[in-house]
Order: sequence, then C-alpha cells, then structure tokens
Amino acid sequence: MRVTHQTTTTYALQRLQSRLGQLQKSQEQLASGTRIGKPSDDPAAMNKLLTLRSDEASADQAARNASDGLQRTSIADSHLRTLIDRLHRARELAIRAANTSAPSERNAIATEIRTIGEEAAAIANGNSGGRGLFSGHSDGPAVQQVAGVWTYTGDGGQVRRRVGEGDVVTVNVTGDDVFGFAAGRDVFSVLDDLADRIVTADAAGVQTSIAEVDTSMTNILDGLAKLGAATNRIEAGQIRTDDTRLAVQSEISKVESVDIAEAITDLQLHQVAFEATLGALSRSLQPSLTQFLR
Repeated sequence: MRVTHQTTTTYALQRLQSRLGQLQKSQEQLASGTRIGKPSDDPAAMNKLLTLRSDEASADQAARNASDGLQRTSIADSHLRTLIDRLHRARELAIRAANTSAPSERNAIATEIRTIGEEAAAIANGNSGGRGLFSGHSDGPAVQQVAGVWTYTGDGGQVRRRVGEGDVVTVNVTGDDVFGFAAGRDVFSVLDDLADRIVTADAAGVQTSIAEVDTSMTNILDGLAKLGAATNRIEAGQIRTDDTRLAVQSEISKVESVDIAEAITDLQLHQVAFEATLGALSRSLQPSLTQFLR
C-alpha cells in the first residue's frame, strides 16, 4: 500500500482528534461532577439512572402529597377543636339558664348561644386551598339553611392522598357525619332549639338540648379521632418516604457521580497522551520533498 504524506497527515490528525475528545470528556466530567453526559456514554447506566430518577420523582410527589394532607388534617383538627370549645361554652350557658328565672338573663344567654351557632356554621364552612374542609368533593359550603332548615350541602367524597408506595390516606371528614346530619340531629339545629327553649323557660327542653349538645360533641370527637389517625399515618408515611428518597439519591450518586480522584488521574493521563500525540504529530509532519528541495 502506498503511504503518502497526505495519508500520514490524515491518520495523525485523526489520532490527535481522538486524544482531544478524550481530554475534553475528562474535563467535562470533572467540571460537572457526573460521568454520564448523554445516553451513549453508558447506555446500561443511563437506563438504571432513568429508573432511579423516576423513583425519586415518585418519592418527591409523595412528600408533597403528605405535606398537603398534613395541612388539611391540621386545619380541620383546629376547626373542630374550636367548635368543641364553643359547644362547651354553650353547655355551660344552658346549665346556667336552667337555674335562672330572670327573663333578661335568659334572653342574653339565648343571644350568645345563637352567636355560637353562627360561629359553628362558619367553622363548618371553613376551607383549605379553596376547597371545603368538611364538604367532601363539593366546591360549595358544607352547610346551609335551606328553607329555614339546616342542610348538609356537601357530598360524601373522600379526599385521599398517596403518601407512600401503596399507602393512600383519607385526609378529611365529612360534615354529614361530624356535624350530626347522618344521625338525624345536626349541631346547628340543636343550638337553635336550645336558644328557643331558654327564651321560653322550657326547663325540660333545655335538659334535652344539653344531652343533644353532649351527643354533638361526641360526633365531633369521633371526627377528631379519625383526623388524628390520618395524621399519624401521614407522618409515618413521611418517614418512609424520606428513607426511600435518601436511598434512591445515594444510588443515583453511585451510578452518576464521578470519583474525583479517579477523574483527576484520568484527566492527567489524557492530557499527557494528548501532548504526546502532538509531539508525535510534529515529528511525523516533516517537510515534504518539495519543501526540502527549496
């Protein structure tokens, strides 16, 4: 085979380009801290990395779901605890009213109880992120007076959040259960009737209303228990998700990250090889016959 000056030059330049590419790759890996810049760098590792990234994204989403779920349960818990306190106040007022015969005092007590009823309705229609806390999936208020009758206007929808692999938690309680509509005697009607019975000095009726207030508080406490159980599950899910995320991130680091000491050694080797190729190229590209004859 005839080897010309042009052939020698071409082969030398190809070797130089190859060395330069290796040097550039080493510099990029050391600068970025990752050894995989594109799928062709390591197809098998890239496939594993994509799977790990998917697992990491799933864990991140579960963490966001858990945070949202905790926010909902925390706000709902606060609302119901406030309502429990207000019902305790209504009960105390009812007991006082049962032991007084002064119409002015009974009227004042009835007015305060009606105010508690209004506050209870506002608590029931509370929301988080623009969605009702106790209205299920309904966008509207949980309770309203329809034709003068207290009515649950939400639905039975369960608000659920995936807080871990295979772990989906219901993060709401619905007003039909917690406010007594499902049992046929809602807390709002109980408070309205209590105020009316106090005004009319209906002692027997007031005693009945006190028992109904106790039942209403029991319903709300049941709702608080459900929210507490949901909160515990979410917090446990958060711990598992955090552990999973750390394990996945550690595995990603093993697959993707560059060993700094090894990368520096490779860079130095490629730099030496590049410089050696440059030296060899300068010696192989001696003057041509025409240049020599000049």
